[in-house]
Formats: sequence, structure tokens, C-alpha cells
Amino acid sequence: MPNLLHKIRNRFKKLRLQPIRIFDMHHVTAAYDAESMNRGDWMQIDEFKQKLMAMRDNGVEFISMTEAYRHICTDWLRFKKYVVITFDDGYASLKEVLPWLDEQHIPATLFINGKYLDGKSYRKNPKERYLTYDELFALASSHTHTHTHTHTSGARQMVEVGSHGWEHTDATQMTLDEFDKYIDDNVELLRNHPCYIPFHAYTWNSHTTETDASLHSKNIIPIYIDGVKNYNGINVIHRELL
Repeated sequence: MPNLLHKIRNRFKKLRLQPIRIFDMHHVTAAYDAESMNRGDWMQIDEFKQKLMAMRDNGVEFISMTEAYRHICTDWLRFKKYVVITFDDGYASLKEVLPWLDEQHIPATLFINGKYLDGKSYRKNPKERYLTYDELFALASSHTHTHTHTHTSGARQMVEVGSHGWEHTDATQMTLDEFDKYIDDNVELLRNHPCYIPFHAYTWNSHTTETDASLHSKNIIPIYIDGVKNYNGINVIHRELL
């Protein structure tokens, strides 16, 4: 009987709540660069534009991560279709796609590995290119729009910056002390950014109950990439690949 009641409750929840979909991207460029990119992390920019415009034609409203989280935490009814666009790692190729998103008034959330902002460090090979510290911080002034929204008004921040960890490392391969330092070092750097938001996107969806508890103790919301739809809840956020 408890299992049946749980199913009925979940069914009712889904009938009254349109899920909020959060998509994860990496490289979006006109051309693929085999020396600096992983093909599995790349999408051709025209395909990306077509997908987003098709969503908009289908009634989707693109919102920021903080707007999405507010909806997830507070909505009792939700019939509007909301989508959030996110990018992991902080690759320099963002400079190719962000201007178009800005023109379309589509917010983007960047999950950053702080180590690579020095312009010299890299994750897999020395051909990789990341945004520099100065380039990341310059986004704060160039990607803000005044807007009128159903639930908010005033300046919408078109770029938000969250944590992806100090390095692109598997959280399950660290001790808890190592994980705490991995988060603290990254947040210490990023919290100075005017667009910083207290969310951490796990690399490769690698996490444990202990890492979740550590993030919650720091008032940081964990973000998984597991394809689960977001309805309501305040503990974690789910993403999927576009």
C-alpha cells in the first residue's frame, strides 16, 4: 500500500508540474578542432541554434539556473516549459557561442574548474584552451539585460558562474578532506565573480552521499548529470545532455 500511495503521489505531482529541463554542453563551435576538443563534447553551432530555436517555437522559455531553482523550490503548479542551458569546464570556445545566446536573450550557466583559468594549465593535453581569469570576469559586465518577466523584473544576468571543482577530477576518488579542499579552493576563487552562484556540478556525475552532505554543509547545491527531470525539491538539481 505505501508503494501504491507513492506512485499515486508522484503521478499527481507530474500532472500539475511541467518538468524543468537543464541541458549540459561543452564545446559549441562552427568547426571541430581535433587537437583541442573531444568529439563527444562538441556540437556544431548551427545545429545548436536550430535545436534552441525549435524549443522556443514549441513554447519553451529559457531561464537562468537561479530562476530554475526558485521555480523548483516553490512552484505548486507549473504549466510553462522552462529550459536552462549550461556549459561545463570553461573552454575558450565559449567566446564563439555566448554572443549568440546574448543576442537571443538566452541565459547561460558556466560551471568552471578554477585551476585552468591561469591560461597555462590544461586537463588532457596542452592544446586545450580555457577562458582566462580576466575573460571570465569580463563576462559580468557584457552579459546583462534589462527585461520584464512574468515572475521577475529588472536586470537579468545572462551569464551565471558555478563550480565544477578546482580540477576536472572524480569526486569518488578523493578522501572527504581532499574533496572539501577541491571545493573550497574553487569557490574561494569564483565567489569574487559578481555572477557567482552557489551550485556545484559534479564531473562525470561522480558523487557520494558524503560529498552531497559536504556541499550542503557549505550551502552549495549539488548538480547531477543523470537525465532525471526536475519537478520539485531543494536538495539536488538534475541535468541531461542536449
